[in-house]
Order: sequence, then structure tokens, then C-alpha cells
Amino acid sequence: MIENILEALAKNNINKYIVSSMEEETLELYLIKKKVDMSRKKHVNLYSVNVLRDFDEEGVEYTGNSEVAVYDTMSDDELNDAIKDAYFSAGFVKNKRYAVPKGVKREKVIKKSSLSEKSMEEIILKIKDALYKYDNFEKGLINSAEIFLTRIDKRIVSSSGTDVSYRLYKTQGEFITQWVDKNDVETYNSFSYEDLNEEELSLLVKEGITNTGYRDEAEEAPDTGKYNVILTDNNVIEFFKYYFVKADTSMIYQKYSDFKLGDKVQGEDIKGDKLNITLKASTPFSDEGIELKERELLKDGVLKNIAGSFKFAQYLGLEPIGEYDGGYVRGGNIQVKDLFLDGELEILRFSDFQMDALTGDFAGEIRLALLKKGDKVIKLTGGSLAANIKDVQNNITLSKEMQNFGAFTVPKAIKLRDVEISGK
Repeated sequence: MIENILEALAKNNINKYIVSSMEEETLELYLIKKKVDMSRKKHVNLYSVNVLRDFDEEGVEYTGNSEVAVYDTMSDDELNDAIKDAYFSAGFVKNKRYAVPKGVKREKVIKKSSLSEKSMEEIILKIKDALYKYDNFEKGLINSAEIFLTRIDKRIVSSSGTDVSYRLYKTQGEFITQWVDKNDVETYNSFSYEDLNEEELSLLVKEGITNTGYRDEAEEAPDTGKYNVILTDNNVIEFFKYYFVKADTSMIYQKYSDFKLGDKVQGEDIKGDKLNITLKASTPFSDEGIELKERELLKDGVLKNIAGSFKFAQYLGLEPIGEYDGGYVRGGNIQVKDLFLDGELEILRFSDFQMDALTGDFAGEIRLALLKKGDKVIKLTGGSLAANIKDVQNNITLSKEMQNFGAFTVPKAIKLRDVEISGK
């Protein structure tokens, strides 16, 4: 199909473009408790054509673009019309002139993963077994689960000579944990891995069921006041996304971010752990065809790279290193069990936790938290957290243990100091 697309582009005298094809095969398992309720297999072919058009208007040079999805069921005439329409539409988009990324040619990259060591049917059953390994509580269980295992084959071809392709595997899913005792409580959990660590997934479930039991016991909200707060699980990733978003080329070019290379973006006087963050990607090439290599984002809190769209990198006069969808945040020296001290609040579940990268504000409604008081651990629910990353980033403590979610590897827990909690 790509060859047909290239022929249609040539026929319409279009000499600036990025074309991609993606073949996606997915196995799906839907479970009620431990029983498979339904299984399904999907096979999808997707094609995308990003047509770029250079033009001048009143002495100003522009590059317009229009992206169109095409299908292998299209006739030659339908394909030709779709591309012609995209080229026409690109003439109305007035972006400052920019080029297509420099051409790259590579042999097909097969990304190594334990998810590819056996057939997809065998692997998805291994994932199911890992998911239910510790589902043996008297009052707690997995109520339902969905598991997805996907193989992706992608090829990217551009007018600058790029022709790259890769294959990768990934698994993701969600499960509802339930605890029936004083109440009947359910909590939502999710996972996403590029490489399967069965024990990590099993422990995630064990922790999820245990936390649902804690939620069953929780009745009161914490007292209003300032606490040292421990964030865990995906909330840690959401917190650190601030640095990834603020160091994006589009954010900086459009003045939404004031980050500059060499800036001490963690602050001047760092009392806690210094942040060391590496850019990582789930794919070996960006959608623009740029080869994605691991690169330092922060070293001891100092900004070392700016990533993002080639167009905005070119506008900023920066080396175009591509768009990344993940990263590695180096852990600290303290184990999670030693991070939680007397009088501190460990928040295990939010109804919703969000970081606003524009302002640095982060907030969430507390669904489950633990308060340490001497030898006791009190289960709490209700209230909310609200703070700004600029007020806490210079005194963060990172756990030694790490966790994985998608293309992110981050500390399992982080401690923030003097955070305002609105409670009872």
C-alpha cells in the first residue's frame, strides 16, 4: 500500500511528505473473577500520509501540512482524491517554513522483549497467570480484568529519504479489585509493560487487593493541615511529567515554558534528592522518522536536552532529537518501608490526580491514605491535596525501589514535604 501512496504523491507532484503504515495485531482477554468470559483477536492496518506544502504569501515563506488517513480498501481514484484534498488543505495552514527531518535508512528493528519469546496466545496466558497469582485473599479478590497483548509493525517513509521500520510488543490492561467485609468496596487498577516482569505484575495485584481492604476500613478524612506526603504508583509518573512537558520544543517555542538548556529547573537550593532523568521511548523511531536514543533530560536537576517535534526544534535552532513518550527517573537510597515516618501521610489512591504542567499546580481528591501515628497506621478517606511543584521540588526524597508503566521507569514512591491537605 505504501508504494501506491508514493505513486499517488508523485502523480500529484507532491515532493514533501511523511508516510507511515502500521499493522497491529491484538489479543484480548476479558475475565470475570478467574474465569475467561470472552477472548478476541483483532488485526488492523493503518496508513497515514502527512502532506507538506511550501508556499509564499506577500513575501513570507510558509509550510502548510495536512494529515490524512488512507485505507487499503481504497481504489486508486479514491486514494488520489484523498491526497489531492490533503495538498489543497495544506495551502491554508500558515506555519513558518520548515523542512522534513533528515533522511535515515535502517534495517528493520526488532525490539527485544520477553513478550515475544513465545506465541502471543501463550504469552497472554502467562500474563493472566501472573495477574491471578496472589488472588487468594479470604475477603478480597479480582472482580474483573481485561488483558491486551499487542504486536505492532510500523514503517515510516519520507521525501527526505527516510525508510525505517520496526516491530515491538506491549501489554496493558486493567483490573477491578474488590473487598467484602464491613462494606463492599471496589477499586480500579491498571498496568502497562513493554517487557513482562511477572512478579512485578503479581505484586501489583496483591497490593491492589490489600489497598482495597484498607479502603473498606477507612471512614474519616485527615485533619486539615500541612503534612509530609508520600505519593505512590502512577501518581509518581503524573508528578514527573511536569519536567517532560516543560522541556518540549512546542511548549518552549510557544512561550508556555521558560525552560532553557543549562537551567537549574529543580531550583537553586536542593535539600533533597537531585533529579536525574533520562528520555526513553517505546519506539526506536519517532513518527517523523527520527532515530530515538536514550538522552539525559535532567542531570542533578539541570536541564540537558529539549525534545519534541522536529518543526519546533528547527524554529528554536536546536538539534532535533525527536518526540519521546517515556523516561527513566533515577531512584534514591531509601526503601519504601523506611520512607513512611511518624506523622506523615501516604496517599495510596486518588479519585483523580493531575499535574498542570503549564503552572506546576498538582491536585487530587484523596480516596485512600495512611497516617502513621506511633505504632499505629490509620486508614483515611476524603479530603484533597493541592500544591505547586516549585514549592516542593527542592526537597524530594525518592525511593530505592522502582516501578514500570509503559515506557516509564520511576521510583515506586516519592516524599514531598509541607504539602497542604484539606480535610476535616
